[in-house]
Amino acid sequence: MNEPIKFTGPADVLAFIPHTLGQTPTESFVALTVQGKKLGATLRVDAPFGQDPVGYAQTIVSYLTADEAATGSLLVIYTDEKTTDGDRPYSGHVEALRTELETAGMPLHDAWLVTSELWRNYHCTDPICCPDQSLDAITTSNGNATLIYRGSVVTGFTAPAPFTGDETAREAIAAHKPDGWPEDLEESRAAWAKVLDDPKSLTTETAHQLAGALQHPTIRDYMMADIFPHAPEQFTSVMLGVFLARPDWTRVDTAQEVAFELMKTTPEGQRAPMLCLIGWLEWLKGKSSFAARYFKLALDDVAGYRLAELLVELVNRGLLADCTRDPKKAYDRQLSR
Repeated sequence: MNEPIKFTGPADVLAFIPHTLGQTPTESFVALTVQGKKLGATLRVDAPFGQDPVGYAQTIVSYLTADEAATGSLLVIYTDEKTTDGDRPYSGHVEALRTELETAGMPLHDAWLVTSELWRNYHCTDPICCPDQSLDAITTSNGNATLIYRGSVVTGFTAPAPFTGDETAREAIAAHKPDGWPEDLEESRAAWAKVLDDPKSLTTETAHQLAGALQHPTIRDYMMADIFPHAPEQFTSVMLGVFLARPDWTRVDTAQEVAFELMKTTPEGQRAPMLCLIGWLEWLKGKSSFAARYFKLALDDVAGYRLAELLVELVNRGLLADCTRDPKKAYDRQLSR
């Protein structure tokens, strides 16, 4: 296991956020819990356009309290919003959040403002003590260099590859859609397990078989659950990220990669199951923004697709996967500062 990364300044913390979220936030509040000298959970929420400061703050803190080991917190406001009185943007919301965090026993240690052009300490207004900083200071920080050296890449949202097959694929996938008999279920699960264990074994014929299997709701659900060996038997628990042990996140990444490969041979109108699978795995990783975009693509592919509608509700209600609340199970790195 890699040794914890030592963060020595704000630029390191700001560099960490895009790596853990998969993208550089815009018009967002990002809150991080602190566990002694270690970073804990990371939470991104949309900036509070017109929202009540106290209610907004209480919602954020209600999520952060899931980190029972938290002893403090940090806050980063990503925005290009301007104020007419020269005050910091969203000052009322930040003050309300500071109060709620103090009450919750995780006082706010520091906060920074990041715009599309610069970053600065949020609370310090003395330009001599706390001058504006270039965004280059973040990308050239030791923290960012170390994260990249360890293999982390801020890839951002990955759009599905265009369909590269021909129209015979539609009929082939439809022909592979199972009737739901037990033998169909076992055959589909076995083919899925083989590809997850050896992605290079995926052929066009196997891709059509798996794409067809995913068209059947029950078999699709079993295949999604099979990504997590030793997962709870109740599918609802699996969907909500309730796992007894840390998931094999490498296997999760493989499942996403296979789903992307399946879409290369799957025409429009049959892609919704794969888009839901990818988005759901993003949600389990704590990347709700990416998840929501995949669910929208699923609904664009098949209007009224029920699984996509249900998953959209998870995101819209601000629900977090259970596994993201436990640092021992979450996808996020555990880094020290």
